Amino acid sequence: MHNRRNFLKLSAGATLGGIAAAIPVAASASECKAINWDETTDVLVIGSGFAGLSAALNAKRQGVGSVLVLEKMQVIGGNSAINGGWLAIPKNPTQLAQGVNDDSPEELVKDQLISGRGMQNEAALRQIANRALDAYELCIGTGVKFRDGFNIQVGGHNKARAIRTQHGTGGDITTKLYEAGVKEGVEYRLQHYIEDFIMDGQEIIGVKVRQNYRFPDLKTGKSIYIKANKAVVLANGGFARNLALRAVVDPSLDPSLDCTNALGATGEVTLTAMAHGALPVHMNLIQTGHWGSPDEGGFGWSNALLSIGWHQGISVSVLNGKRYMDERADRKTCSEAIMKNRNADGSPAYPVVFFNHDDYIGDDRVVRAVRDEMAWEVDSLEQMSKQFDIPLATLKQTVAQFNQQVETRNDPLFGRKMDTAVELKAPFIVSRIWPKVHYCMGGLKTDLAARVIDGRSMKPIKNLYAIGEVTGGIHGEARLSSTSCLECLAMGIVVSETIKSDLQA
Repeated sequence: MHNRRNFLKLSAGATLGGIAAAIPVAASASECKAINWDETTDVLVIGSGFAGLSAALNAKRQGVGSVLVLEKMQVIGGNSAINGGWLAIPKNPTQLAQGVNDDSPEELVKDQLISGRGMQNEAALRQIANRALDAYELCIGTGVKFRDGFNIQVGGHNKARAIRTQHGTGGDITTKLYEAGVKEGVEYRLQHYIEDFIMDGQEIIGVKVRQNYRFPDLKTGKSIYIKANKAVVLANGGFARNLALRAVVDPSLDPSLDCTNALGATGEVTLTAMAHGALPVHMNLIQTGHWGSPDEGGFGWSNALLSIGWHQGISVSVLNGKRYMDERADRKTCSEAIMKNRNADGSPAYPVVFFNHDDYIGDDRVVRAVRDEMAWEVDSLEQMSKQFDIPLATLKQTVAQFNQQVETRNDPLFGRKMDTAVELKAPFIVSRIWPKVHYCMGGLKTDLAARVIDGRSMKPIKNLYAIGEVTGGIHGEARLSSTSCLECLAMGIVVSETIKSDLQA
């Protein structure tokens, strides 16, 4: 039952038909009693990103017993540690200080209903939005620092509600949550790969783990069994780095696209849960980040740089020198517009984004991007035209037209909100863009309390919970920028309350 090597090979290239064939039969009570457990904990958390760290710390604070976090990689944090450090918080202190007094959790949900395109879980989004200030206070209480006075309106949002960590990275949050957990008695283990769940009927009672695993070699380390007395929380993130699984669930996704995720985002735990009956939803909804740069690998600096470009500058096609989209639309809208820019042979014709250099002299986002040659300073439109092979006459017309729109605060071409746009004047900072695979909207179905649903009975699998990107069916077709961190932190609070409530039931 717990040695399904053939199923675990699915992530390396099996077909979807192999999933059903590999679903194991649940163990009997006598089989489970025969297991020689190597150790025991009360709450076992799988994954050490925002979701896992929040769940672990909050479970400890709920007084539900010992808490152990398992991370398969060699460092704490997963994708969360390398993300851009954005957090959507309606009614955050900086927002209120800016005079934005008409925001609310309900306003955030309204924006998400639009981006979700009818596929979202409204009740789940509302629950998360209503816990936004709790998530913020969790960060502040553990020592997370946010940029002074920084609160902006990002793509797809109708209000300025996105704050950002001091250093513009999610590591500012993961480090503090981890440190708080250590102080409060949470135990963390690195290089622990989940090989299987140990089930007793529709109840999870522990896991089989490869200890001292070195990614990606499954022959490293040794197998041990860890018993979970009260709960197992899946917070292992998405599967954006699993190219074979991506190809199975969404054959339309361009396999040549780069990915923003850490190398460990391969989804084996999600597949293992499915093998034990967990219901998957929306697995084919995989989001691309429209701020990706073809001039750097992985997540990179482009996200930070484009937080300027989308607001104050413009994006133009190198094919004709014209704007081609609302630069402040949601990720799905922008990604689709960007990827229409193709050469005659179908290869990418990377559009450029540019804004005024002199408005950001010394800004760390610009300094890093230019240093790493994923952005360039150009002295004129003529130089830009020559360097990126853009028709000069049209480029000049586009800039002149945009500057007129800045003056009138109206964009008749694409309906862009122009409140942050500025008149473009040389010299410029220019970067190239192309989307990257970024976020999996699909994953395991849960109820609002984070209990994993068994697709065979449509009831919760006892003691099994899931939060964060491993879950599916929450955001719908497109997730808005700055809402993933919110979801993970908030659901870490929710799941800790659920575990305590379930123990008292």
